[in-house]
Amino acid sequence: MIVSPPTGIPNAVLTGIVTGSIIAMGAIGLALVYSIAEVPNFAHGELLMVGAFIALFVNKPGSVPLFGALATGQRSVGIGGFVVLFLLGGLGVLAILYLLGGRSALRGSWWPKQPPAGVAFVVHLLLAVVVGAAVAVGVPSIWAGLLLAAVLVGVIAPLTEKIIYRKFRDKDAELATMLIVSLGVSFILRFGTQAIYGGGSRNFALPPVSEIFGSAVYVTAAKFFDFYVTASGLILQLRDSGPTAGEGLNSVPVFTVGYSWPVIVVLSLLVIGLTVGAFVYRKRMAGGYTEAQTIGPKLAGVITFVVSLIVLGWLLAGSRTVPQTAADFVYATRFRVFPLKMFIVLIALLMMTSLHVLLQETKLGTAMRASSDNLSLAKVTGINTDRVMMATWIIAGVFAGIAGVLLGLTLARVQVNIGFFLLLPMFAAVILGGIRSIYGVIIGSYVVGLAMDVGFTVLPVGNNYRVPIAFVVLFIVLLVKPEGIVGGN
Repeated sequence: MIVSPPTGIPNAVLTGIVTGSIIAMGAIGLALVYSIAEVPNFAHGELLMVGAFIALFVNKPGSVPLFGALATGQRSVGIGGFVVLFLLGGLGVLAILYLLGGRSALRGSWWPKQPPAGVAFVVHLLLAVVVGAAVAVGVPSIWAGLLLAAVLVGVIAPLTEKIIYRKFRDKDAELATMLIVSLGVSFILRFGTQAIYGGGSRNFALPPVSEIFGSAVYVTAAKFFDFYVTASGLILQLRDSGPTAGEGLNSVPVFTVGYSWPVIVVLSLLVIGLTVGAFVYRKRMAGGYTEAQTIGPKLAGVITFVVSLIVLGWLLAGSRTVPQTAADFVYATRFRVFPLKMFIVLIALLMMTSLHVLLQETKLGTAMRASSDNLSLAKVTGINTDRVMMATWIIAGVFAGIAGVLLGLTLARVQVNIGFFLLLPMFAAVILGGIRSIYGVIIGSYVVGLAMDVGFTVLPVGNNYRVPIAFVVLFIVLLVKPEGIVGGN
């Protein structure tokens, strides 16, 4: 019996996708704020850090100074704690809406069509109640903590704009001045948090088993996808390490599928044909306005590729036996997958999809794109640029709050410097992708994430060189394409 296949570059690629997803969540807000508000926000990393610490109010309330007095245990709260968490969540939602335009925003002025003031206010109040209740009842779920972090950082970010950055912009402060101001905000947030929590390291508490669609899933235990290339075809086996089993042959096989080489050829032709067909069809339907489509030709092709590969791969799969000796296969590798990290990728994709729909299908998104191109011209044409500015900061804050919690889950620790260490990769992703293109920034984020994790796997260097490797890739790309992968002016 042979030993388990080793992890290698394919596994590093998978890890890089997780890293790139978190970088993208932070870099999107960084790019939005710079392209519309023209603030090189060096405090953005601290917004991620604040989000991670806010999640502790829900996940481990007993570890939070002062608030711990309302806790009945490390991961439980009394009635007073429930009330405080309910108010934090509910009032946070109302504060976000208020920042969009004051009392008129609470009455629905930010809606696409002006509703009756009473109806809008009741809807907003119900939304606040639902969010507040979800946060309070969700103790000690990390997902309820993520919701609270998104809401409160979604308030903190626009407040820094309203109280600080706008004052300097009204005085026509230069870019260098705004940079120094953002560094000052960064220090205030970081050392203010450190003054409350101390400089020690904390961690989130996660239950090892979660109920998903009626099945118990060990979210903190690794799943192993063993991949074999043989003379007759490809074999894929899923093994579950469970709560106690080891990573090797002690793990439990879940299923094994195989594909002969003729089947692989047929599968490849079908997937490529469907993908190209979807691209051509969507491009023809979109006419000359492909960039204005929510699902453009490229996105239609990507979606078709993924869906067809999964569906056809499942339908054409056959039964195979895992090779027993090294002579039975040409190549073998292992993907070490944690369900928790896959949830992180899924959350990031859902957030990016939501932003894409907002930018393409709403009046706010149209106003944001116009303001990004030319803020002065957008103001002249009647766009409420103040509301656009606030909405931009709110979105950046929400993304940063979520990214901070996801970063804390990935690192398995929460420290006051976690956001600072991710700041350079975020800036690298923004520059690499094209500073005024959100889609370029997303691509740049995954390039940086892959460079960080694949680079130190391939090169004979340690984990400390992950960020320098990403910047080497950045310099190489910019030497070839100075405007970035997508570019934008």
